[in-house]
Amino acid sequence: MMTQEFQAVVLAAGRGSRLPEVLGDTPKSLLTVGPYPLLWYPLNLLQQHGFQEAIVIILENEKSEIQLALEHTPLKLKLDFVCIPSESDFGTADSLRYIQDKIKVDFLVLSCDLITSANLFPLINIFRQHDATLAILLFRGGFEPDVTLPGPKSKQRAERDLIGINPDTKRLLFFAAASDFEETVNINAHLLRKYEKMTVYSRLVDGHVYVMKKWTTELLKKVGKKEHFSTLKGEFLPYIVKKQMAKADKTNPIPAMISDSQSELGLNHTAEDNIFSFIPDANLKQQVLKSTLYNDNLSKPLYNGDPLRCYAIEAAKDTLGLRVNTTLNYFAINQKISSIWPLLCAGQDLALISSGAVVNSTQTKEISAAESAKLSEKTSLNFSVFGPNCCIKSKNIVNKSLIMANAIVEEGCNIENCIIGPKAVVKTGAKLKNCLVGANYIVEENSILNSKHLTHADDFMEIDIQ
Repeated sequence: MMTQEFQAVVLAAGRGSRLPEVLGDTPKSLLTVGPYPLLWYPLNLLQQHGFQEAIVIILENEKSEIQLALEHTPLKLKLDFVCIPSESDFGTADSLRYIQDKIKVDFLVLSCDLITSANLFPLINIFRQHDATLAILLFRGGFEPDVTLPGPKSKQRAERDLIGINPDTKRLLFFAAASDFEETVNINAHLLRKYEKMTVYSRLVDGHVYVMKKWTTELLKKVGKKEHFSTLKGEFLPYIVKKQMAKADKTNPIPAMISDSQSELGLNHTAEDNIFSFIPDANLKQQVLKSTLYNDNLSKPLYNGDPLRCYAIEAAKDTLGLRVNTTLNYFAINQKISSIWPLLCAGQDLALISSGAVVNSTQTKEISAAESAKLSEKTSLNFSVFGPNCCIKSKNIVNKSLIMANAIVEEGCNIENCIIGPKAVVKTGAKLKNCLVGANYIVEENSILNSKHLTHADDFMEIDIQ
């Protein structure tokens, strides 16, 4: 069982800007995935790893709705909800800076939109073994390419990261978004001379699972504020990775970390301080490195003499790992939920149909139903997911579709490979195939529609991705 060696932080204040068609006024963290809200999945992962409590960062105006939704899930974690102002424009680094005083030990950070069956212990162990500053978890590409998103055909271009790793030591040496570069990527020659080997990956996915030293929050608070770091992945973490190559001042190689008593007297670091001054007992650690017989690289000094070290490991090949941060990924995870459910709930006896759902249909195959979903008799429901409080009336056929929270499908409809958004209504006799029906949209009676994108034009801005 995990002890207080690590705290857990789940970032759940995102506004879901890349899922506008399916959000409506639903918090991103409460999007339906199988029988539970999206936020349940990273929290359940922590619970499976022995964590007993977690800090969850949310928007202030979503707190009561999120708390109520989680009450209907089999979750035993003690949750400390930290609310950030609803009108704020906080990034992930801003959110972490906001809770800096709550971080007492080294910590694990997860995004609320991660769904994975990964074993976190290898990540935690490499962090421990090498007294790392940062360790990140990577996944191979998910299964979303074999799923067709409802609506008109469009090219989906996935975001890619450029991740440079020493293949022998697993040191993370380069970390950037591919979109930061136009055609060529320039690698610092000093980096290659110092570390000799680096494999650059463009198809590994950053899972937004990070283990970090407690002192990095102090660095984020002081240096990060000066540098205007707003995001973890895009700004703060690449900064830390790059600083592995930083040279300490020869006259004062590693300034000692100030004590708590000095801090209380106002003798705090300035933003211009050497980054090594944030590392507790840095001078002592350097002496230990010089005297130890262990070496991670026989041709160089131990850890190349670096007091600041970052690592990256790839999850096992049979591991599921997907970030539900686009509409395509959201539809894909729900399309596959029945087949991957045993992976996600290993060792837990959890049903795909909530005990609070009312399922009167006798013709169902591989369906999932959330709390208070109402599925009427005389319906054929197959390979589909039904969100909380949705209502499927009688004489309907629903196949390979996602019916979201509070949506209504009236009698005599045929729905194939569709997303029916929150609070949308499909009127009597409608026949829909490969359609995306946005939040609050009403599909008229007896409509026959194929590959349509049905949303209120003012709900969101459309971006054509080439």
